[in-house]
Amino acid sequence: MLETKSRFAMSEDLDLLIQEKARELRPFRLRMEELRLQFINEAARFAAKWYEETAKHYVSKYSGITLTLSKEKLAKMKAKVNDLIRNVDKIVKDALSDPSIWWHLAPRKHDSFSLYEQLGNDQVGNRFPDAVDKPVRRALGELGTALEQFGYGVTTGGAFTGSYPEFWFDYPEGSGSAARPYFPHLLEWSKEMQYTLQKYDGLFKQSIRLFNEIEKLKEEKKKRQASELWDST
Repeated sequence: MLETKSRFAMSEDLDLLIQEKARELRPFRLRMEELRLQFINEAARFAAKWYEETAKHYVSKYSGITLTLSKEKLAKMKAKVNDLIRNVDKIVKDALSDPSIWWHLAPRKHDSFSLYEQLGNDQVGNRFPDAVDKPVRRALGELGTALEQFGYGVTTGGAFTGSYPEFWFDYPEGSGSAARPYFPHLLEWSKEMQYTLQKYDGLFKQSIRLFNEIEKLKEEKKKRQASELWDST
């Protein structure tokens, strides 16, 4: 009888520890959600400016193509770019909406501790974490459809008859899936985006430690319950 009471007390102690760790984790996840929304807003501002500047860069870079287009065609291309800018909030939000991008929306105990780390510096160039960088590049890749339509040496996955196209697409679902627009070249995020993700990374590191502690406590509870069941049978 005393042994049973002792085991019950130990299970209660584990429940209290789990609840305490969960309370510690909750404010981290709430703050991470605020940072996720902030990052999406900053990415949308970045993309709007990037669409305009990159379109102009290609118009200048491929001046021979530009000068063969009528003013009417150039106006249509500009209108397409402006449509992207007008719809940038939705484009970026859609690209970054998958819960698997953001740890706090779909916590996983085996994720790499370096999942959101940014490498490099201004001198050698920055490398941004794939988990977030790839969706950002897919949002930017939407410009490729306009460049492709008007003959600027880009393909977003469709047939291309010119020589040496730039391949602006990837296969987000893996090989054999449908290609989607994707910006493949050197990319530097805005300082605001970098700083926000750095803050998210710091909270992620603290959160995953707590989450793993909770998971260990839950596993210990299951082991004790299994042992109790065996002893009581």
